[in-house]
Amino acid sequence: MIRRIGTVALILACMVLSCWNTAAAAGRQQVKVQTPAVFSALPLFWMDDQGLLDVDLDIQISPDHLRGIALIAQNDIDLLVTGVSVGAKAYNKGIGLQLVNTNVWGIDYLLANFPVNSWADLRGKTLSVPLQGGPVDFLARCFLVGHGVDPNDVTFVYLASNNAAVAFQLGQIDAVILPEPLVTVTLRNCQEAEIAFDLQDEWAKLNDGEYRIPYVGLFAGASFANEHPELVKRINQLYQEGIDWIKANPGEAAGIAEKYLGQQAAVVEEALERVDLNLYPDDAGLLIKQYFEAILGLYPEMIGGRLPDAEFYFH
Repeated sequence: MIRRIGTVALILACMVLSCWNTAAAAGRQQVKVQTPAVFSALPLFWMDDQGLLDVDLDIQISPDHLRGIALIAQNDIDLLVTGVSVGAKAYNKGIGLQLVNTNVWGIDYLLANFPVNSWADLRGKTLSVPLQGGPVDFLARCFLVGHGVDPNDVTFVYLASNNAAVAFQLGQIDAVILPEPLVTVTLRNCQEAEIAFDLQDEWAKLNDGEYRIPYVGLFAGASFANEHPELVKRINQLYQEGIDWIKANPGEAAGIAEKYLGQQAAVVEEALERVDLNLYPDDAGLLIKQYFEAILGLYPEMIGGRLPDAEFYFH
């Protein structure tokens, strides 16, 4: 009888402990994140998979940057991966967000199906970029002007990157600027395709050898950053550790991309070799300012018409 009572007590204790653990897990803070299916998301998936935070990251994949801005403005998400210029424009329009880090500094390449030795070779040709007035459109026009070519001498075709890759492979456009991993996919599928320009190298030619372009950033909602500054700092620290892990383990990182982003691991592993995924905390502010000043000279509305003030940057 005593043995039976002890057994029942042990079972009840296990049930209570199990319930407590379940409740504790259910009670963990959820940090809501929106990101497109880009390599910037990989450190976030890595830190969440490794359980390195005292919170859970609820990461939603969406290519809709404007939706992300609307959600962070309403405090419906806490973190957002988007273009640095996109975030700056939102901030200058009065939306409360802060730039936690800039993490992608090189990802785009110009591919052509004819010989290209200079930007002048694009005269009379069709060139596809993803968004009129967007970062890639700005860079293309900046490089054309910088090499003495009137952008009006090039026919710009505005297509989403996936659609542009298909149109290029079908021979419907002459040249296209694509990000990785679409560059790798296109090179594999189209024998005529060649990389004409690495946009980082082209940026360096116009900026005293500085090749880094602040493309993509991790943003925090202003209220979230104010309420949880130590958590945001911890996420930023782990983000750097995640980048280091990706560089040391590109095959495993490619597996994460396949699992969460739906991208073929073999393609991702090759593509990672052509992506500058890094944090440059000592230089980032100056590099971003230089980039924004170039934008103000050509497309001021792209960042809301002015440089964002110091509150734009999370410290």
